[in-house]
Amino acid sequence: MPSTSPYLRPSLLAASIAMLGLATCLPALAQEQRIEQANEYRLPAAPLASTLSRIAADAGLVLSIDPQLTRGRTSQPVQGRLSPEQALRQALGGSGLLLVPGGAGSYSLQPVDSGNALLLDDVDISGRLRTQDGSQASGYRSENLKNVGALGGMALRDTPYSISVYSSELVRNVQATSLDDIFKLNPSTQFTSPTSAGYASSLSVRGFSASGNLNIANDGLRFSNPSNSGNFIEEMERLEVVTGLSGFLYGPGTPGALLNYVLKRPTAERYNSVTLGNAGGESYYLHGDFGGKLDEQGVFAYRLNVLSQDGETAIDLQKRRRQLVSLALDWNVSDDLQLQFDASWKKSQTRGLTSYWYFSDHANRPDADDMDNDKLYSQRWSFADSEHKRVGGRFAWQLSEVFSLRGALAYDLNETQYTYTGPTVYSAGVYGQPLYAFAPVEHEETSAYLFLDAAFDTAGIGHKVTAGYQGNVARERNYTDYIPYPGPQYQSVIGADVPFSQRPQVAKPGYSIGNGEQRLSERSQSDNLLVGDVITFNEQWSSILGVTRTRIKTFSDNFVWVESFGSAPAIQHYSESKTSPNISLLYKPQPWLTTYVTYIEALQSGGIAPNTALNAGQSLAPVISEQYEVGLKASLGETLLTVALFNIDKPNAIENAQRYYVQDGRQENNGLELGLTGKVIPELTLIGGLTLLDPEVKKAANTAHEGKKPVSVATQLAKLYAEYDLAAVPGLTLTGGAYYTGKQYADELNRHSLPSFTTFDAGARYRLPLAGNDLSLRANISNLADKQYWLSRHYLGAPRTLTFSAQLEF
Repeated sequence: MPSTSPYLRPSLLAASIAMLGLATCLPALAQEQRIEQANEYRLPAAPLASTLSRIAADAGLVLSIDPQLTRGRTSQPVQGRLSPEQALRQALGGSGLLLVPGGAGSYSLQPVDSGNALLLDDVDISGRLRTQDGSQASGYRSENLKNVGALGGMALRDTPYSISVYSSELVRNVQATSLDDIFKLNPSTQFTSPTSAGYASSLSVRGFSASGNLNIANDGLRFSNPSNSGNFIEEMERLEVVTGLSGFLYGPGTPGALLNYVLKRPTAERYNSVTLGNAGGESYYLHGDFGGKLDEQGVFAYRLNVLSQDGETAIDLQKRRRQLVSLALDWNVSDDLQLQFDASWKKSQTRGLTSYWYFSDHANRPDADDMDNDKLYSQRWSFADSEHKRVGGRFAWQLSEVFSLRGALAYDLNETQYTYTGPTVYSAGVYGQPLYAFAPVEHEETSAYLFLDAAFDTAGIGHKVTAGYQGNVARERNYTDYIPYPGPQYQSVIGADVPFSQRPQVAKPGYSIGNGEQRLSERSQSDNLLVGDVITFNEQWSSILGVTRTRIKTFSDNFVWVESFGSAPAIQHYSESKTSPNISLLYKPQPWLTTYVTYIEALQSGGIAPNTALNAGQSLAPVISEQYEVGLKASLGETLLTVALFNIDKPNAIENAQRYYVQDGRQENNGLELGLTGKVIPELTLIGGLTLLDPEVKKAANTAHEGKKPVSVATQLAKLYAEYDLAAVPGLTLTGGAYYTGKQYADELNRHSLPSFTTFDAGARYRLPLAGNDLSLRANISNLADKQYWLSRHYLGAPRTLTFSAQLEF
């Protein structure tokens, strides 16, 4: 595939014109999306209760407002010629509340996430069913985002970024117990390392596969990648994935994607759920989710999640244990002020890590069909343990009809330790298992933000201006005896020439680590000052303009390698600052259709040299990436269609021929993403899409790398998950999926590649009433045909796995 980079950027305007041309063809497909036009509205964002009351009073509607629901919430700007019902719903965008029609033309409000319980459908003025945001009944289609970084809550159609939302109901129905189960559905993401390897999921997103390219946030609060193992999917209300650069929204970050975990919040009414399930093999789990009011008035409310999981997985000799206690509290101080608190403790333990394969020459890689993907090619005593403690708080304060203030502060403490034996191949047909043992590592992080929002009109143009700060400080401490060297480290525990047909298990060698002095090995600090303006010109045209001033300060001390190998000490300091813009223009030719163009830059840390490099542990200088994106979002009936065309350019870091980790050249990725979510017919729900990539290494010091494709990056991805409701058997839903990953290269010179592969899933779900409560039974078989394949250059794909669960909501 020839590079498109010489003409991609100039073609962005042409692509925009083409998308607008497409917009003229779509109305025939979406007549039901047309809305009645009644009154002209020009209302700025303001306290939600006052905006709703004003609209209802002007239209003579009876609207019942519970002050506890609207307390501390801000309305969206209401712009355009709309019916009163449409104006009310536009004001409610992103608020987490639904407008519910009552008798005799009256209306009331209902929380979207009221305990994850099903809401009764209501009908809008076009006769189309309205359902809970992200629910099964809506085809898992979400119209609102809880948090778009510094911009706060927004309607999905108003964001000029590529964003996917995965609701808690979808998470439950696919029986997700890790991020692997969710990103499996995302057409922009490709696995490069599974969770069963003992680390957090490692992904290639938009063609960037470096470690740590999945940026992390919790309720909009930015954290660094090492903290991700402290996020359990069972405590989350939804997952919001921003693909591409997100520096303007969340602060410094790498290209790829940002995953915003939205924590389950207290419920307005009592909610209880208990799930007993099997995550594959003999790995069983029990999950409890409980919420409600602590007092009759609902001033105080709670949400509690507890989890226990243990047992052998679908891979022989591998065991996984997880434990979770998570508590969230809300204090509704007044109509204008809400305080939130959350704390959690999590522990994860894996024994018998999924094998990490290393090939000195990829020509010696065996065919996946000759391997056993349900067997362990490492030792059963290899392990990865992590323990997380996190505490945080946030507030939202409506200062006046114009100004509001919001802030958050959280602290995370994480201790990890792992030991593995990576199958290593130096000769055809045989392998060894060198030992890689590491003492515990302590990682602590403090993250915060404070934003002032102002919503107002100037000459008929609506503004929502945000100014503030977001930043974090992360520290990592290591023991001076981090690895057992000299000693058994890097020595094969099974010998050097074991045939692939054999998988010997041996006793763990004796060694002692983690007894020396514990010292600071790395410290990073990011500070981000931001000013942004969401400008609404009229009902069709809007813009988001912003600028950030970012500073990254890093410190690294490679003492762990000095102590072990006698290497030269290298203590490094970096402090870099950069002013970066965000420029976005949105055009809505129809109320159901949004087109946009966005340019964004981001400053990011340069990375840390891996332990395989001669300069292991050294920090590289911060670098700058940039992205152009043209996109389209169309709501067709009950289906959301998204299109994104992008160009991303970032500095490239590699381990060179001299075995030093350095910045060398740039990686430029051009791509096209197509996404589909929702009900195509009332009985059929589809989630999936397609990604086409043209990644290329440029300006490399090693000319042999010039024009080559990055390793472990597939240029084609296609995914489709489906659910079909059987009308003949109420409550019964058939599920299934097909997931395709194209060819990917295993080495930098592109001489060896991994073949494409497709896996299939099949399952069913049955929901039935039980003594006035709801019981949901679920079962799924992943990799139905038991396909043998190389997931990436280091890992085999997962075997056929049966999962099942029973959930009682009461």
